[in-house]
Amino acid sequence: MVMAAKKGPGPGGGVGGGKTEAEAASEVWCRRVRELGACSQAGNRHCFECAQRGVTYVDITVGSFVCTTCSGLLRGLNPPHRVKSISMTTFTEPEVVFLQSRGNEVCRKIWLGLFDARTSLIPDSRDPQKVKEFLQEKYEKKRWADTFPWGLCQLRCLWQ
Repeated sequence: MVMAAKKGPGPGGGVGGGKTEAEAASEVWCRRVRELGACSQAGNRHCFECAQRGVTYVDITVGSFVCTTCSGLLRGLNPPHRVKSISMTTFTEPEVVFLQSRGNEVCRKIWLGLFDARTSLIPDSRDPQKVKEFLQEKYEKKRWADTFPWGLCQLRCLWQ
């Protein structure tokens, strides 16, 4: 049995001009993701992978904000990352809650926690092959990942 989506009290029977409650909720979640992407405090205005300004995608797998080029490279990793366009798709409440709990700064502490800028370099975003190799080191080999459990890592960071 197929059930119709519940309509709200707005004009045309829906919330806000004919929209179902699910559509209205989806718009709220999409707007929240756009706000998170514009948040400079969390470092989300720049791509987490290559530092290019102007993010257009989110990496749902790790909870970061990335550029178009890196979104394609992330999809090519093993296993592939789940990447969604900020403006061309919808988001669920659990996805938004996850992104709110992460963001680029938190991801930096997790995935680049052991990264040393003196001995390793973040590749130039204009060289996709170098960026791909960097992503493989970061996610597939977990070369710089802080392997200390994340919940405890926050406490450890407070003690240092």
